[in-house]
Amino acid sequence: MSRDDSGSRPLPWREPAARVLSRLLPVDVLCYVDTEARAFALTFDDGPHPATTPALLDVLARHSAHATFFLIGERVPGNEAILDRITAEGHEVANHLMRDERSALVPAERFRRELAEVTSLLRRYGPVRWVRPGSGWFTPRMVRAAVEHDLRMVLGTVVAMHGGMPDERITARLLADIRPGSIVVLHEGTDERRGVVAATDLLLAGLSRNGMAAVTVSELVDLRR
Repeated sequence: MSRDDSGSRPLPWREPAARVLSRLLPVDVLCYVDTEARAFALTFDDGPHPATTPALLDVLARHSAHATFFLIGERVPGNEAILDRITAEGHEVANHLMRDERSALVPAERFRRELAEVTSLLRRYGPVRWVRPGSGWFTPRMVRAAVEHDLRMVLGTVVAMHGGMPDERITARLLADIRPGSIVVLHEGTDERRGVVAATDLLLAGLSRNGMAAVTVSELVDLRR
């Protein structure tokens, strides 16, 4: 729901505002979880990548954190061992369609076909409950297609891009925004986004001092009050 503004300073009202706006969306679109638990869902888009994804897994292990990886289907071949590691270490795989593109512009029939193909591909590694459209935009027919495939669409209330903004500024922005029940969207999947690794390390260190735990989307939903 929230979109990144790389030049902005931390604005503590932004995440609550995103929650209010998300209530205008269909009930089948998840943006946050209403919970009193001091936990948030950490999610990564656009993997797997042979460098960034294993480095993120190392960071997550160091902080005893869990995450949901929204994976692009065409990037799975050759990176199967990374998917095995994702699920073996207690994380979650989720559908981010076949290509890194704006899903809302994909013809309806191709969207439905590739939604099913990527779900089938990922289910070899673990349960698949969630889908996130490319670029975060969706249409009603995309939501219907997801429901027909037993998937729920997931956006987020805290979003950051990587590849230009210093790690410290990204972390400061995220620390100001994240609160119990937030769904945080970070991006990996390319060499240009390797800064996400350091930013995640700083983020988890800062949040652990505040007693906040990073969990998967499924784990956060289970904490709903």
